[in-house]
Amino acid sequence: MAVQSEYTIDELARVADTTVRSVRVYHERGLLPSPEVRGRIGYYRSDHLERLQTISRLLSRGMKLNGIRELLEAWDRGDGLADVLGVAADQSTAEPPTTPQHAGAARDEQSAELPEYVKQALASSNDPLEAYRLTNPRCCDLATRLVDVGLPATAAFELVERLRADCDRIADRYATEMFYSLAGRGYEQSERTPKDRTKLETDLAIARLIATRATSELIDQAFARHSELPPTA
Repeated sequence: MAVQSEYTIDELARVADTTVRSVRVYHERGLLPSPEVRGRIGYYRSDHLERLQTISRLLSRGMKLNGIRELLEAWDRGDGLADVLGVAADQSTAEPPTTPQHAGAARDEQSAELPEYVKQALASSNDPLEAYRLTNPRCCDLATRLVDVGLPATAAFELVERLRADCDRIADRYATEMFYSLAGRGYEQSERTPKDRTKLETDLAIARLIATRATSELIDQAFARHSELPPTA
């Protein structure tokens, strides 16, 4: 079948095996360039199709739209993978560990402003836990258990969100260096052909899976050390 040189939005969605609504969302979110408009009809080119297929592959590997947009924008600028992944940042600016005397202040600061989706859940006229579950199903299991044992919903959400904030700091500190070592460096040394780019996407997905599993094991070990039964009398 011959490759078309241009597509209407319906044709583009059909060829890319996606929906017209998804194409419009990607355009609104800045992931897909605007089409050429002639009359009242927008016409997309083959590079739009390639970009749309790349977005679909990255979504299937678990990347979020904001992360995909940042990655594509960096590629369009011609940034190196070290810059895309943030490895070139000055490591001396990393946040120092929280000392015990500062732990209370840090906790108060973290809980002072809950994310908007938590506020919306708490403001829900129905069950705030169910509203929270739509965005964070696994975290909601933990929050639900905390509420079941007597913690108020707001306090439960704050505790879970403090845990999330610490996980974000762990990722900010280690993820970019790991991803660059596992995937980015190889791509920078390649000829950066479409085949190399596809390999990069796969390598990033594998790197994320390996890092997530390793981190999960370490967190499980850390929690196990704090859940040991006290000695019997």
